[in-house]
Amino acid sequence: VVDHAVSRSVRDTALLLDLTHGADPLSPYAAREPKGAFTAAAARDPGRLSLAVYRKSPLGLPISAETMEALDTAVALAREGGHTVEEIDLPYIGRDFIADFCKSVASAVAGMMRAEAKRVGRPVSGEVERATRVLGRLGEMLSAGEVYDAVQRLNATARQMIEDTARFDAVLMPIIAHPPLACGAMDPKGADELVENVLDKLHLTGLLRIKSFFGQLMDKSLWFTPWPAIHNVSGQPSIALPVHVTAGGLPLGIQAAGRPGDEETLLSLAAQMEKISGWLKRRAPLKVPG
Repeated sequence: VVDHAVSRSVRDTALLLDLTHGADPLSPYAAREPKGAFTAAAARDPGRLSLAVYRKSPLGLPISAETMEALDTAVALAREGGHTVEEIDLPYIGRDFIADFCKSVASAVAGMMRAEAKRVGRPVSGEVERATRVLGRLGEMLSAGEVYDAVQRLNATARQMIEDTARFDAVLMPIIAHPPLACGAMDPKGADELVENVLDKLHLTGLLRIKSFFGQLMDKSLWFTPWPAIHNVSGQPSIALPVHVTAGGLPLGIQAAGRPGDEETLLSLAAQMEKISGWLKRRAPLKVPG
């Protein structure tokens, strides 16, 4: 996962990238240097691009009609911009891929909790959310060999996907499976809360060794937003674009992912779609308390 920002416009996103991109001398990895300024990329016409659209949930779970409507809106905007759009499938992006992703994340959470405990000189398990604590324990339970195998499979799948989509300038896909939820709506409740409590308080993380149990927990964790995991693994640049408004008046976006190291084309496309949609002219009504 790469930290960035939620911005009002593609221009602002590009400007922040101009201000923050680049590696320090001790960085273990470095992104490719852009050909020019990201703000310049966001300001220029992208030309005629070849785009793909991917519609499936990696978990095989239901996707709301409004999410599909948002994706259809994005496709229409792309075609209005003069781009070709082709439907594709990514059959190797499925439940096994997401399971390996979860193992990788769990091991990272375990490592970060250890590092933080060392930094502050005390255990920190009581200072994190219950779900994070359970995930960290799962990470401690996994062997180094299991984590290595999971990461190798993830890397192989990412390479396959990058090769298969190399002929496209960007791939459009959903980013959330359902319209935005109210704060707290995803907190475990009822039986789900009971299970999480049992895993936490009784230290029964070993139950996650059972494939069906692990799968259920995976679904409950990622049912709402499984797609970002794809590019967390592949390292491709991606951007979330608001393109649709739900019946309840909430913005609903899609995700566009570009070729590795090609943020510039992605920003040009995003800025064009933003302009065609007229999104920047939208303003929420200002309500002044009486």
